Amino acid sequence: MKLTDRDINIINFIEKNQGVTIEQIHKLYFPSYDVAADRLKILSDSKFLKVQLHPILGKKVYYFKKMPSFHTLIITDVTILLQNKLEFMEREYKIKNNKVDCIFILKEGKLLIVEVDIFNKTSDKKINEITAALIEKNANFEFCIISKHEVIKKNKKIKYIKINEIEKFFK
Repeated sequence: MKLTDRDINIINFIEKNQGVTIEQIHKLYFPSYDVAADRLKILSDSKFLKVQLHPILGKKVYYFKKMPSFHTLIITDVTILLQNKLEFMEREYKIKNNKVDCIFILKEGKLLIVEVDIFNKTSDKKINEITAALIEKNANFEFCIISKHEVIKKNKKIKYIKINEIEKFFK
């Protein structure tokens, strides 16, 4: 099998982002879901990619080394939505003594801190330490927590986004 330029771009994207769903590759590279699914199947059948049903999503996920976490796939969704606005992104970014799931630097100069919090367990202490460190540096930032469930107690400095509202929020 001969790889196309698009195949190489897909492989590079998967390597950088640790794994993808068919929908994610469809949004980036193909006019239809079915065409994306067919090409990913060819790449996995040819042993360029591994494929497995994700235990939480119940969808096929394509990857290289190990099945990506649900967090990882959510961050990839945000990355795809922001692709034309991104200057830089890094996963597992450390701010003071706290790791955030991802930091994005937008072309407009704003920092976007994204924490995926499936079970509403991000502590107020972590939020306060991160926001204090960014305020101390006079950073232009937005801190978003993406959650599967409705957030009960909210910190006014944070934007809370339900997983099913990601596309609406980041467009």
